[in-house]
Amino acid sequence: MPYSSTDSQCGQGYPEQPTRPAKTAKNGRYADRMSDAIHSSLADIQASLTASCSAESPDGTVRAEASAKRQIALQLSPAAMKMRPDDLAAMILTTQLQAQRKAEAVITERLDTFRSDPRVAVALDNLRDTQASPPPPPRPTTDPADEDDDADFIDSIYNSRS
Repeated sequence: MPYSSTDSQCGQGYPEQPTRPAKTAKNGRYADRMSDAIHSSLADIQASLTASCSAESPDGTVRAEASAKRQIALQLSPAAMKMRPDDLAAMILTTQLQAQRKAEAVITERLDTFRSDPRVAVALDNLRDTQASPPPPPRPTTDPADEDDDADFIDSIYNSRS
């Protein structure tokens, strides 16, 4: 049976997470502004993980709603009860899959937008550089008095045999 989806909009998922207000050059640092922008973009991505999208069979018999991770709802019209079980099952699966693919497309679009943001690119480059060449571990500091005590101990061992 041929299939087509409706052009319905996907839901928004959870409300956007509050972020710290952006700081201006006068009262804040560039890194804080960049961090705020990245956090805001990540909140959009997080919201898209729970956003629901819907699809409908061509004749309106089956309507499915799904997020990128799971099926949320399934509605069958009274006409669905008159269909052959195999045809109805195929229509349900096709409609659910279409709704889930729409939700996955929303996530992909938001991730692509996130990755293309120059501020994110700079932050990721800085993170990659830091991980690639971490600073050397701090050298252990020794107290000069401890070194003298060790020398005195060694001298006392050798001199105790006399």
